[in-house]
Order: sequence, then structure tokens, then C-alpha cells
Amino acid sequence: MLSVIYVSVADPLVRDADIAAILTSARRNNARDELTGALIYNGFNFMQALEGPDEKVEACLAIIRADARHSGMVELRRRTIETRTFAEWSMLYDPSFQGHDHDLSRLAANGHLDQQDERLMGNFLALGRRRPAA
Repeated sequence: MLSVIYVSVADPLVRDADIAAILTSARRNNARDELTGALIYNGFNFMQALEGPDEKVEACLAIIRADARHSGMVELRRRTIETRTFAEWSMLYDPSFQGHDHDLSRLAANGHLDQQDERLMGNFLALGRRRPAA
């Protein structure tokens, strides 16, 4: 299986209705394509993890890259995995990702990981340990 994490810069015109539409289609399509993952949006940037069968992840990423609701997509991590981090989630969404607005914006701007970025990604991946609401 393939796991990819990317950041991007949101179009300034993205609204709550756009995020809701993204989540609706992602959850439907991910369930169909055996993909799991998580999305955060801080009002300026997106960070998403996507995991599943290699060819399905690649196909989904091609669609995401073409989406006009964001730009400057930078892959932070791409690796083969045995176990999913977000196995419980067709698409977990965390709209606030409290305390990381500056970090996420900086990461989206430069696309390079440093020790602070590693902590940010660690916190992001920790979202996968949350249990879905019943």
C-alpha cells in the first residue's frame, strides 16, 4: 500500500460549502476505492494524508492536483506501508488543527521538513488514533 501526505495553499475563495463538498465526495470515493486518510484545513492551507492501493492513491492524487480549490501541492512524504494510520476513516476531517496554523502555512510555503515540521506531522498522524464518532 502507498501512503502520501501533502500540503497545499487553498484558493482564497474556498468557503465552508466547498469543504463540505470535498468531504462528501472524498468519503464516497475513498470508500469505493479502498482509500483512507485525513484532511485538515486552517483557512489558508490544506494538509492531507491518503493511503491505500498504489494505483488508487495515484489516481486520486491526479484528481486532487487538478482541483482549482488549491495550488502549490507539495508532497511531504511518500512511502510504502504495511498498516494504515487512518484505517478507521474514509476521510477524517479536522477543521482547526489547533496551534498549528503558522506551522502549516510555513510548511506549505517552503515544502521542506525540519524538526518542527516533524512534530507537526506527528501530531497530524496522531489524529488517526482517534476513534470515529458513533
